[in-house]
Amino acid sequence: MKRHLLALAVFGLAATGQASAAPREKPASSCPPGFAALENSNTCVRISGRVRADALVGSPRSRVFDSFETRASGRVQLDVRTRTEYGPLRAVIRAEGVGR
Repeated sequence: MKRHLLALAVFGLAATGQASAAPREKPASSCPPGFAALENSNTCVRISGRVRADALVGSPRSRVFDSFETRASGRVQLDVRTRTEYGPLRAVIRAEGVGR
């Protein structure tokens, strides 16, 4: 399960990077900076996240100098905003994963 979340985080970051790499001309929208407008609606979406990897060789806390430890973590967040007749509506979904 944790590996799936980490893979999802990497995929989300890659998809976000590709989407922002190709500038497109489009009409001005009422979305906040960093958000993309969905076609034919007044809904704005943002996919964000992060990936972190650590490696430790030869821990100073122990006398064993040939130790090797790795850790990885990731997070993907989907933020959706839309205007309703009652005011703004916001939904956030966040998935986090840690692997060793």
